[in-house]
Amino acid sequence: MATCGTCGSKFDNYRARLDHMFEWDHDIPEYECDSCFCFFPSYGAVVNHMNWMNHWRFKCHVQGCYESFPTEEVQQDHEAEIHYYCEPCNRTFISYNNIRMHQNSRIHRGLDVPCPHCKKNFVAATGLSHHIESGSCPGAPSSNRDLVFRRIRSKDTNHIISNKLPGWDGSPRYQATALAWNGKAFECYLCHNTYKHLQYLNQHLSSPIHQQNLYHCPKPGACGLLFTTLAGLMNHLESESCGYTKFENVQRSFEPIVYSNQPPSYQAGWWY
Repeated sequence: MATCGTCGSKFDNYRARLDHMFEWDHDIPEYECDSCFCFFPSYGAVVNHMNWMNHWRFKCHVQGCYESFPTEEVQQDHEAEIHYYCEPCNRTFISYNNIRMHQNSRIHRGLDVPCPHCKKNFVAATGLSHHIESGSCPGAPSSNRDLVFRRIRSKDTNHIISNKLPGWDGSPRYQATALAWNGKAFECYLCHNTYKHLQYLNQHLSSPIHQQNLYHCPKPGACGLLFTTLAGLMNHLESESCGYTKFENVQRSFEPIVYSNQPPSYQAGWWY
């Protein structure tokens, strides 16, 4: 039995009540269940009813699962975490990691992270970090890993993601000459990898691979991973591999680094 929340009239079905409310500009009861016509004197009471009866509005789309949820976001999180199912694409994946990679790809995210210098758009913070650190940005061609770290360190005064590194004044620069030829190939004197051409060896030496770790995962005590680049740290956090935070939080917390001159605070959500 459906009840009008304004005048208390009762109807045999939802359609009849809807016609009545439309004609008289009446409303449904304030605390009515999402799935049945039961209504209650308070919000807490109707929530308890919907929890107990599994009567929330949003139902799991996976066959054989009858769970319901208060919001579409919670419903889709359930489908991904429990069933590895992407409802918008109607696709099932073999693992949670696979579906998270899919959900965080361009298919779902688009290109929503713009470079503040050249306005090129990226899927996530990792791509933008690499773009700026590598000097690939035409709007900031002199930018590099060290300049980015100086900017981060000036904002991250509590060293939530940046290593303290007292006395650090820039990364060392390595360059090989023809003397690196060992008779068969050009050899890196730091890791002993070999390269066919001197140019390739110097590209290897100019990469961050032999540089000092500048960043660390902010997960207290449990993760402990170190990173030579901001892009490496962003990729780690976006992957959710250590369970510290969600992909969405990384994007939101990344914004103060590149889009604001104000130092972010921990209270404001700096690496949740």
